[in-house]
Amino acid sequence: MIRVTWKGLAARPIRTALTTLAIVVGVAFVCAAYTLTDTMSGAADTLTHAAYDGTDAVVVTKTAFKGSQTSDIRAQAPTIPAATLDRVRATPGVTIAVGDITDTAQIMAKDGKPVGTGPYFGVGFDAKTPDAERLTPFRLHDGRWATGPSEVVIDRATAEGEGYAVGDVIRVAARGEARTFTLTGIADFAGVKSLGKASAAIFDLDAARTLFAKDGYDRILVAGTRDVDAGAGTEVRTAAEDDRFAFSSLETLVTILRTILLAFAAVAVVVGSFTIFNSLSITVAQRTREFGLLRMVGATRRQVRGAVLLEALTIGLLASIVGLGVGVGLAEGLNALFTAVGAELPTDSMVVASRTVVVSLAVGTLATVLAAMIPARRATRIAPVAALRDSTHTAAPGPLARGVRALASLVGRPSAAVGGAAGALARRNAMRNPGRTAVTALALTIGVALVTAVTVVATGLEHESRGALDRRVQATSIVTAADGWSPIDPKVETAIGGATSSIRQDGALVFGAQEGVNGVDPATIGRFYRFDFTDGGLTRDGAVVDEGFADEHGLEVGSPLSIMSMSGTTLELTVSGIERSPVLDVLGLGPITIPHAAFDRTFEQERNRLTFADHDATAALAAFPNAKAQDKAAFIDGQTEWIGMILAILWVLLALAVIVSLFGIVNTLVLSTFERMRELGTLRALGFSRRQVRRMVRHESVITALIGATLGIAVGLLLAVVVVQLLSEYGLAFSVPAGSLLAVALIAALAGMLAATMPARRASKIDVLKALAYE
Repeated sequence: MIRVTWKGLAARPIRTALTTLAIVVGVAFVCAAYTLTDTMSGAADTLTHAAYDGTDAVVVTKTAFKGSQTSDIRAQAPTIPAATLDRVRATPGVTIAVGDITDTAQIMAKDGKPVGTGPYFGVGFDAKTPDAERLTPFRLHDGRWATGPSEVVIDRATAEGEGYAVGDVIRVAARGEARTFTLTGIADFAGVKSLGKASAAIFDLDAARTLFAKDGYDRILVAGTRDVDAGAGTEVRTAAEDDRFAFSSLETLVTILRTILLAFAAVAVVVGSFTIFNSLSITVAQRTREFGLLRMVGATRRQVRGAVLLEALTIGLLASIVGLGVGVGLAEGLNALFTAVGAELPTDSMVVASRTVVVSLAVGTLATVLAAMIPARRATRIAPVAALRDSTHTAAPGPLARGVRALASLVGRPSAAVGGAAGALARRNAMRNPGRTAVTALALTIGVALVTAVTVVATGLEHESRGALDRRVQATSIVTAADGWSPIDPKVETAIGGATSSIRQDGALVFGAQEGVNGVDPATIGRFYRFDFTDGGLTRDGAVVDEGFADEHGLEVGSPLSIMSMSGTTLELTVSGIERSPVLDVLGLGPITIPHAAFDRTFEQERNRLTFADHDATAALAAFPNAKAQDKAAFIDGQTEWIGMILAILWVLLALAVIVSLFGIVNTLVLSTFERMRELGTLRALGFSRRQVRRMVRHESVITALIGATLGIAVGLLLAVVVVQLLSEYGLAFSVPAGSLLAVALIAALAGMLAATMPARRASKIDVLKALAYE
């Protein structure tokens, strides 16, 4: 039976190849998900080890809570006094100790615009201290370290990308105005090939303190011992705990990305399994006489079932091996896709872990074997007398099949109307075996349903977000950092002049958790930004809280509210207003808003997140290339464009699942061509031309694709309704993108026509005499 199985596969290479392709894409997706994220994790691990392994301890100011000490706008930690460095250096066991500044600095390209999209590392490095390089991840590639106030070193990726060389004069902006520096060196960061869209500017330590207006250091890096006595008001951490380059957030992002990619891989595998199931069901039905003969010559039911499962096992293993190779290439393609849409992440050499190989092989093989269980069981029910029959038995259609038959009749009417006799026969063929048509279309239904649901929900989110911004923002000009999220120097607002107002932001401890706190000027903010108050309002000494935050903590107008900054400064306020926030706050504002006066005396630095003006502020920003001014329409577009970017990525990923379903249509058409060989020969004998045969097969494919698309759109809309209902209390509305859904249906029809190209050509080339004699 083993030889019979393998000879059968070898005798039907086209069927075997098409069936194999159905699972290849799913396995490739699994492999790509693990390979890409393992590569990113490897880059993150390399970055982490290179950045932190040489540092035995980090001394920082003791804070009320642990937060980011980088330029993260959510929490700004106080600096550690410069005098503490001498005390640390005097500690027994300390071999090296240097101060460190890690903040934000944007390198300007030759066209005057900031390089990359962030993070923008601005680092103060003490190159004058012997062996200080041990405590930094940067390694000189060319030139020397910066030692003066007008010198800078930049990362190699930025230098090569912009064509900068040692000795060039470049401009760098550190929140305020861009300044001119001489490029004294080019450095690598931790030896990775890419930092993604990040960049790094390394200054002399004393120059960095002046540049970033720091009284002391952000931290003191120590080598030699962890047992450091830095005095009261300080604490000692490991470098990884301090995480000054925020690599932990990169690991979190990679984990999320892996989960998303594996979810799409699961969809592709499920869709491929339907194709396997349908293909084996057809071949089992076509091989009724073959299995009957095997039973007549002594094969047991168990042996017949084993033969079908062995065939599935062989196909699954072959598909998994091919899928592994395709998956590595797909990982490269996905990385290129992320780069193309502006979401590039740090990567190193591709990592194909043994776990990836084992899981990919197991998933592909197991999915194929499981999909073959029902066809294998059907094969065991074939009696020996079936070898004497001339046709196969078709089970009576169930309710689902009858529904598909009715749908096939409906969507097939245009084919019958425009395709003549060929179109009418295609419609009848789709209706003749509704069970097979249903399973073939179901694979496409899954992909289209997900595309529809994602598109509808994303469209609703975009419409709601754009509407909320349009209602809230009333300014003529909105000024942000060039990347849209970094803090900007309050000097920018001064330079703009005229009627302005700003929203500041920092992080604070509230009810035991870190929350974002906004600072506004109650006297001017109402002219430019409208709050949606459900109770109370904004006052000069009160706090406005988000409705969800108020419900969570039992707050109402008049309730006391206590917030604590990272430095330990406590601010006691009274809730003066409750505000309803949008379902998706694209501005990223915190749940608490307080007056500027209270904000400025509580937090370390004034850091504006948004600045509003009643006039065009573009000309006033000439000296601030790291800031940009937009009118209201452009600002709304910029704040919501990421929704379209994510939707584009999801469409590409779901397109792969749809491609798998198209393999299923191709496979079914090819297999049904063999099954209907005598029928096709009869049609040709009765006068059907080859062109008419091709047209018939194409119309049948289009009908099947439209059935899948119709069911998919219906199911997708239902899923979207459920999601919208769950989120309706937050303001999310149901919005049907009719144009996008029509495009999905048209693409499905065109894809069905494309999928029929090879089967139609094969069907038209059959030999009439051989077809009439075919059994």
